Amino acid sequence: MKENIKKVNLRNYGVIIGFIALCVIISFASPAFLTTRNILNLLRQSAVVGVLSAGMTLIIISGNFDISVGYICGCAGAISAVLITKGFSFWAIVPVVIVFGAVVGVISGIAVAKFAIPSMIATLGMGQVVNGALLLITGGYPISVKEPVMTYIGKESFLGIPVPIYLFVLAIVFVNFILLKTIVGRHIYAVGGNDETSRLSGIRVDAIKVLVFVLSSILAALSGIILTARVGTATATAGTGYELDAIAAVVIGGTCVSGGEGNAWKTIIGVLFMSVISNSFNLLEVHVYFQYVLKGLIILVAVGFDSYNRKKAGAN
Repeated sequence: MKENIKKVNLRNYGVIIGFIALCVIISFASPAFLTTRNILNLLRQSAVVGVLSAGMTLIIISGNFDISVGYICGCAGAISAVLITKGFSFWAIVPVVIVFGAVVGVISGIAVAKFAIPSMIATLGMGQVVNGALLLITGGYPISVKEPVMTYIGKESFLGIPVPIYLFVLAIVFVNFILLKTIVGRHIYAVGGNDETSRLSGIRVDAIKVLVFVLSSILAALSGIILTARVGTATATAGTGYELDAIAAVVIGGTCVSGGEGNAWKTIIGVLFMSVISNSFNLLEVHVYFQYVLKGLIILVAVGFDSYNRKKAGAN
């Protein structure tokens, strides 16, 4: 009994303890880390990956992966930039971006649910399609954005907190509400745990799979608006690699990679963990290429640790 309690505590609080320890170590390595300016900048930068990770939480709990979200983010940002340069207002582009995300999500979801294509393969293909669209839209050149609402979202703060953070928290609240307060949420957990058993129980498994991809893609598209607002331009490489950050954040936050377990609140810790690592590398002037190596290792370690614990629990 005591051993089980220790395992639960380690799983629930290990990431938080690790996050605090990481912050302490970095604060000694770089005095600039704990400055107000750096912390606010860190929070602002974490918002895009945070919104992506909220959607990725739904995907992974359902027992799938979506590696197209980075491309969706970049392409949605480019669509926003182009429409703004053509005179559309911010409130006019939001529905367009949502529809774009929904369409991409429906295609990926149908490929996974109806044609039984593994989610990583389906979203890899969809990601390349979206990336091609991004290159066509931008022509390989940056598109500058000057729009009052976009500037406010990307550059300003409210009550001392960067505006993008409110959008990140709103995305987490939205996802957690679906997971914990709705029948759909219970079905998502069930499908992630065992889709065949869920099907026999009367759950519309295919509809649930399509829905999680739609929601994730919409959130990814909205994160593209935040990204474009923050940097002030849309580029052909925007969003590249963000899918790795999102997957790592969700897994670090304790969501089970095999599906059926996790929640969005813990994803916040995973997002901040990844943001602190990236921020500390910039402060310590570590080459950016090494960050990709570290992110890959983090995913391998987190997934390996989760798989090992589950295998050990199954053996007992």
